[in-house]
Amino acid sequence: MSSIIALQKLKRTTLLVGAFFVAFSFSASANTNTSDQSSVTENQTSSEEKLCADGSCDPHIIMLHRLSRWGYQDAKSILAVMYVSGDGVEQDIEHGVYLMQSAAKHDGAMALFSLSKWHREGLNVEKDTAKADELLDRAVELEYPPAQYQKALYLFASEDEQLIGDATELLENAARKGSSPAMYLLARLKLMGEWVEYDLEGASNLLARLSREGHEDARALSRQLVAELDRTASENGELDSDTKEIADRLHTFANMERIQVTPMSFGRTYSAVSAVTFEMDRTFTRGAMSRIRTQTCGFETGCVAVRPNSQHSSLMDMLSEPVN
Repeated sequence: MSSIIALQKLKRTTLLVGAFFVAFSFSASANTNTSDQSSVTENQTSSEEKLCADGSCDPHIIMLHRLSRWGYQDAKSILAVMYVSGDGVEQDIEHGVYLMQSAAKHDGAMALFSLSKWHREGLNVEKDTAKADELLDRAVELEYPPAQYQKALYLFASEDEQLIGDATELLENAARKGSSPAMYLLARLKLMGEWVEYDLEGASNLLARLSREGHEDARALSRQLVAELDRTASENGELDSDTKEIADRLHTFANMERIQVTPMSFGRTYSAVSAVTFEMDRTFTRGAMSRIRTQTCGFETGCVAVRPNSQHSSLMDMLSEPVN
């Protein structure tokens, strides 16, 4: 009990400062490509640095175009950001806005969320807060984690007690699907007993997972917690076994060395968007008609047929060939 009391005395820092307009924190689910997609779009919209200036993205941009034609709205959304920013392609803001609006029209959650941000800030489109709210709500209805997280921030900031429950539910849903910002904020709330019940074990589980994935803020907070627990132990005697286990786990993950390895495989090149395109291509379903031999495969049936021939030296060559 003494360790809990000590932890609750930790300084309460402002949770929402700088949290608004955190676009594309798509850590959306632990085992999906949402995180990579969000980092690509966020970097391209918020920084002058070009991720694809060296031409390394060219084959993956071709793949994004192909996936976009196949109806993958997230691919269309990423292309939209590329055209707006002029990263990897010749800048064409009008075409980028068209692609984003097209993806949003077809209920692309990423596009709805991004277009909401654009309208709220007056970026590339007319500033329209009402439209931004409408688009954000549509993305929330599609259970898109970054949208759920963003909506939760707005509800928390409203300071309306009746909305706190809705905000907490949205935050928990986004965290459950692996949104890093949502997981980190929820962990802090659990530690402070703010808007949610105090839960040291639940917070430590979230922080351990984030630390394992290289989240530096989570690692720093984990070290702070461990130091506070050690201080509590020295003042009040040994920690109970459960709390000691929590401290040991936090210490392990907070100080774990994380090595990132870039895989090499025949026929593949890697770039700032390669992880996104490869994952999209792996998971995208091109339509039920694609396996029926008697059914002509074309855009009207939701699939595109690509056949290898002697001129293709790799899978990338085959995928890069324009569709007739």
